[in-house]
This record gives sequence, structure tokens and C-alpha cells, in this order.
Amino acid sequence: MNKEKENKRDESIMEGVKKLANLLGKNEDEILSLIAQKKDEMGGLINDYGALSGVASDFGVRISELTDENNISFSKLKDVLTKREISVNVVGRVKRVFPIKDFQRKDGTAGKVARIIISDETGEIPVVLWDAHSEISNRVKFNDIVRLIKGNTKVSTFNELERVEINLTTFSIIDINPESKDVKIKIPEISERIQTLKEVKETVKDDKIPVCVVGRIISDIESNEFERLDGSKGVRSPFFIEDETGTMRLTVWDDMKDTKDKGINFGGLVKVRGMAKRGMLGDVEISTNSAGNIEKSNAKLNLPELKRIHTLSLKIGEISAQYEALSEDEKRTFTLTTKGIITKNFGVKEFEGIQGNVGKRGAFMLNDDTGSIRIVIWNDAADFVENVSEGDAVEIKKGKIRRSIENCEIHISKKNDINLTDKNEFAGLDISFSKSEGVEKKISEISDGDRNVKLVVKIADIDSNQQLTYPSCPTCNKKVMNVGNNEWYCEKCGTSVEQVPKLMLRIIGADINGDGQIKVMLFGDNVEKIMGMDITEILNLVGESGEQAVIEKVKTELQNSVRTITGYAKFNKNFADMVFYADRIE
Repeated sequence: MNKEKENKRDESIMEGVKKLANLLGKNEDEILSLIAQKKDEMGGLINDYGALSGVASDFGVRISELTDENNISFSKLKDVLTKREISVNVVGRVKRVFPIKDFQRKDGTAGKVARIIISDETGEIPVVLWDAHSEISNRVKFNDIVRLIKGNTKVSTFNELERVEINLTTFSIIDINPESKDVKIKIPEISERIQTLKEVKETVKDDKIPVCVVGRIISDIESNEFERLDGSKGVRSPFFIEDETGTMRLTVWDDMKDTKDKGINFGGLVKVRGMAKRGMLGDVEISTNSAGNIEKSNAKLNLPELKRIHTLSLKIGEISAQYEALSEDEKRTFTLTTKGIITKNFGVKEFEGIQGNVGKRGAFMLNDDTGSIRIVIWNDAADFVENVSEGDAVEIKKGKIRRSIENCEIHISKKNDINLTDKNEFAGLDISFSKSEGVEKKISEISDGDRNVKLVVKIADIDSNQQLTYPSCPTCNKKVMNVGNNEWYCEKCGTSVEQVPKLMLRIIGADINGDGQIKVMLFGDNVEKIMGMDITEILNLVGESGEQAVIEKVKTELQNSVRTITGYAKFNKNFADMVFYADRIE
């Protein structure tokens, strides 16, 4: 054996090699050869100690048998948290298990990491499992005992708070449910009480609290990728669960695409450990972020049969009424198919979220002989908008309904949920672009609920008491609230979101063929069009001069000009008056 090579090995590894050789009746060279073979089998991803552990396991030897427990003292977790010694030995019960995640190091090499949370009668602490050790997360479960020797403590920062954790290193030893009569490892089992959703709602006040609930998934799980401030990628998967006492929104901060075969999908029963918090409107949401997990449950809940509203085929004019007739729970699972002719293509816009990520949003108006509706397509699927023209026929295979300011929209996020279809199917129907462009009326002639109306107005004034820009939700377009720490909350969706800047302009239009006046609301593309600038230019101008200065500039340029605006009329309770919402402006 090459003595120089042996000397480079860690002494604790060689001690383990010697003990394993003695237990098996082999010499040290044979054990070292088996270690090298094990490393080759793992493609070089496993270290010396991991390979030693694997070789021992192959012969039915626990890795703890290769250590001298009589000379090892174990710390209570409370002492680890307070003393923060670099190297520690601890024993605890598994309280949380997090899945293995792949990552790439700065030098380009691949790595794996997982995490468990262990506790004893004095406290709890996260244990980070790197590379070869990460596989342990697949072998432990709630309430298992783990004995950890030679773990390194590390202080990290999470949500601006210091957090102590134990990291396993090349020389760490971890044993699951060790067979020992040592009183030091007789830790009481963790008592886990399942709370009802009603209890959670009544318990949560202003602070986040840890909870454990069991519920049935009552909405589809749609995972969305986002980019954090540090440039790393994350996945957010929101959906709803129910028990006998109510329903609640749940957000899992992991990709859920591989969990459907495990029963974690629509209609499945799940156990959720996470943090509950109260939202801006008093609603409560459970999040698995940083300290929770979700798993299939075999619990028995006394719930009625869950009925999914299957994808319905609707005419465009039927969509709004059908949607409004649904309960709130039914709206979460409602999808539809529909067809129509593109009568206005708004193109594709890029937007920047609060986390610094860049997304895309495309939109167009879709008409059939019963009405019109706005179609909004997100991110990669938005490329569809760039490849279609006004007059093309489109079929939507699975659309989600979202509420805009005053009306319904169809939102699509997957490429295969929309495609072109034969426009000859609409040849005999009463669809014309003259109709889609609106029926011209005087202001005095319009009524609450009128749609597809064309007004020719003189801009009499621009409301100076308004915000030109506001932060909006990328899902429902509603205005979102800043709740601190660069976090934005959407009341409509009931969750934190990455806000998208949106433009809004309120003008006073005077009828050039009569005496009436009406407030006209312009949003997004229409604000860009009337101002003759795109959103980036407008936001830069606002940043340089302030909103009020920009509004006054716009008023000077637009006052007394005549514009043709097509849209719909709606009584606005905030203004206690009729308001005209622009679909497009000429």
C-alpha cells in the first residue's frame, strides 16, 4: 500500500477502515480497494467517508459500530444553539424532511443538498445534508432518531434573522435509529397534533405560527418559476385545501410536478406542516417555505364527494354569466374551451417583477357572434401572440378565467392550451370587424353594462388627482399592496406576488355631438398609445420628474384633442357615477 497516499487520508477514515477490516476478517488494503470501487460506482460523487459507509452497509455493519461511543459526549440542542461550538455531536428526532435538490457550484461542478430538522427536549435545529449525505433524506421519516457525530455548526441569515444549523462534512457520521441502550438517545417522541383549518384561522394573529393540518386538495396545482434577488431560481406552487371546517390557501415552495403519482394532486388527501400567517384582508394562508413539507395522508375526513367542474365548451358571450354563477371554490377549478376570431392584437410586452425576473405577457381580443373577451397569454406561451394576426381563428383548449378591473378575461400559461383553427368555421356567422370596432353612441345614450361602444370625444381635462402608475398582480391584474421587505400582497389571489408596474390614466371626455361628459379609464397599452411612449419611457420620465409633473405635461399636450375610444360603460361605486373603460383608442 502506498504510505504517502495513506497519510493523506483523514485519520478518522483510517480508524474506520481498520475497525471494519477487523470486524470482517479482512486486511486494510481489501477495504481500501472496496472503498475505491464504491466511489467508482457512484461516478466520483461520493467521498471517502461516504464510500466507507456504503461498504460497511453492504456487509450489514452500521457505521456507528466503527466509532468508539464511550469517548463521545453528546450535546443538547439548546447548548448547540447558544454555545455555537464549531464541531458538535447530537442526537435528535426527525421533525421535518426536505427533498434532495440538485445545484451547480460556482466552479461548474454538480452538487446535491437536502435538509432535515431534528429536535430533542431542549430545542430543534436544521441539519444540512450535502452530496453523498443527501441520500439520508430518502431514508428517514418523522420521529426517527438520528445520531450525528462530527457535525459542523454554521450561522446563516434567513429573512434578516440569524439561524444556527448543523452541516454534515466529509468526516461526519450519522446513524438512523441506532440500536443502543444508551440513555442519552432515549428522546421522547414528538407529539404532533393535527389542527383543523378553523382552529388555524382562529389561532393566527399577527405573527406566523407553525401548524400541522390535514386536508383535501380542491384546486389544480400549477407551479410557477421565479427568480430570487440573488439570481437563483425558485418554484412556487399555490393551491387550495379543505377539511370539515373550511378551506384555506396553501403555497408550497417547491416544484410539485413529480408528486402527482404520490397522490398529491386534485382530490388527494395531504398532511401539511408549515407556517400559517394572516393576510391583509384577514385571510390565513399556510406556507411550507423554510420549515415545512407536504405528504400524502391516509386520514379519514368526513367530506362530501368532490366534484370537479370539467372543462366546459362555451360561446364567448356565455363565459361571464357561467363564471359568476359558480361558487368561490368552483371558480378555482373552472376551465373552458372556446373559439373565435382575433379582432385586435395587442402584441407582447416584457415586464420586470419585483424579484428582478423578466417575464412576457401577450394579449388580443377574441370575438364570436355572441360577444368578445380579452385573452392574456403568459411567458413562453406568449410567443403565440407574435405569430397570429387579426382575422385569424383561434381555439382555446383549456383557459382559466380571471377578473380584470370590471370584466372577465381568459388567461393561458401553457403553449398547448391554445392553437390556430380553421377560420372557415366562422364564415357564416355574424362577426365583422366593423362590429368589433364598436357601435357609435353619444355619451347621453350609453347605459350601465353597454359593451362594444364607440365614443368620439374631445379631451376636456385630465384628472390631476390620480396615480399614473401602480403595482399590479401578474395573475389577476389587481392592484397589490406593499407589506414591507420588498414583499407585495395581492388581496384577490390571497398571496405574495412579484408585482408588475401598470399604467392608468383617467381623462374627462366631452361629447363632440352633444353636451355630456364622462370619466374615461385607460390602462396599459392604451395609456402608452395616447401618450406616445412605451412603459419604460413613461416610468423613466416619472422617475426623473415625478408623476404629477408628467400628468400636467400630458394634460397640456392632449387637452382639447379629439379621440375615438371603443370600450364599455359601468357604474363605478367609488365615483358614484358612470365610467367608460377603454378597450382601445384611436
